Amino acid sequence: MKVKFKIDEKKVIAKLSDAYGIRAEALRFIPVGDAAYSYFLLCHEGLRYYVKLFDHYNDRQKRGADKLSYYLPLLGRLHDEGQFEQLTWPIRALSGAYWITIEDCTLVLFNYIAGETLADAYPFSPEIVGNIAQLAAQVHRMTPILDRELMALPSETFDVSFLPDLEKCLAQLECQDEDADGDPILMELQAAMLPQKTQISEMVDLLHGLRAKSLDDDREKVLCHGDMWGGNLIRCENGSLALIDWESVMIAPIEFDLRGYIGEEFGIYLSAYEKELGREVLINTDVLRFYCYQHHLRNLTNWLLNLLVRDINPEQRANDLEMILYHCMNRWDSIEPQVYAVEMQLQDRK
Repeated sequence: MKVKFKIDEKKVIAKLSDAYGIRAEALRFIPVGDAAYSYFLLCHEGLRYYVKLFDHYNDRQKRGADKLSYYLPLLGRLHDEGQFEQLTWPIRALSGAYWITIEDCTLVLFNYIAGETLADAYPFSPEIVGNIAQLAAQVHRMTPILDRELMALPSETFDVSFLPDLEKCLAQLECQDEDADGDPILMELQAAMLPQKTQISEMVDLLHGLRAKSLDDDREKVLCHGDMWGGNLIRCENGSLALIDWESVMIAPIEFDLRGYIGEEFGIYLSAYEKELGREVLINTDVLRFYCYQHHLRNLTNWLLNLLVRDINPEQRANDLEMILYHCMNRWDSIEPQVYAVEMQLQDRK
C-alpha cells in the first residue's frame, strides 16, 4: 500500500509491546505491496522487527489474514527445525499465538532481515537468476518432510474464481461515461481498457482452456512459494537471498515458481534449478501459460476493484492505474512469444 493505514499508532505500539513483551518505540511505514500494510517496528536498544497489518474491511487483505492459519505455522516450523534458513519467520506473542488483533486489524510480527529487496534490481544478472532458481529448488525439495494435514496447506486448484469480478468491472467501466467526467484516472482507465475488451475476452477463454489442460496434469506437486518476484527477495548483508511474503504458498506444479523467469533468463534458471535439484525436470508449457495469464488477469481484477469498487485514496488510485498500464497491459503480448521461446529451448534439450 502506498499510504499508511489510518490507526492510532501509539495504541499499536503499546499493543505490540504488551503482547510480545518488547519495548516498542516507533512504527515506520513501508509503502510497498497491496496485500497488507507493511511497517518497521523500532524497539529499545536498536532492535527491529517487520510488521504486517491486515485490514479486515478490505476484502483482499481479509483473505490474506485468513491464510495466516496455515502459512505462519509452516514458516515457524521451518525456522525452528532449521529446515530452511533463508526466510522471514513469525515471532510468537507471549500467549503463543502467531498474530494479534486490534481494532478490526490483524498484526503479525516478523524477524527483521538486514539487506535490500530486489524489487528495483531488474533486469537480474545471470548470477541472481541462478541464485533464485537454487532457492526455488530448495523450497521444492522440502516437500517430503511436510505433514500436509497438520500444516493444512492448500493444494493447487488452478483458481479462476476472480473472473466474474473482472467481467463486472469491465461492464461497470463501460457504463460510467457520466461518472468518468472530471475524474482523470477513470477517464484514462476507460481510454486504455475499453479498446482491449476483445483481447481480454480472448485471454479469459484461453485461461479456461488452459485450466482444463492443467487439471489433467498428473505430475507430482511440490511446496511452492508462489510469488518469487524481486520484491519478495532480500539480498542479505552476507550476499545470500532470503524469501519473504509467503502468502501464496501452496502445493503446486513447479511452474508456479517458474512463471516470472520465462524470458531470456529461462535457460539460466532451468540449468541452475536442475543442478540444485540433482536431476532433470519436465516442464509443462500449458501449465506455464496458465500461470502467466492467471497472474495478469487476477492482478488486473484486483486493481480494477480498487479503482471502481473499493474506497481508496487518490495516491493509491494513481498507483493502481499505473500498475494496470505499465505492469500488466503492456506485458500481455509478450506471453506467447516467451512461452514459445521456452518450448524451443526445451526441444533443443531432447
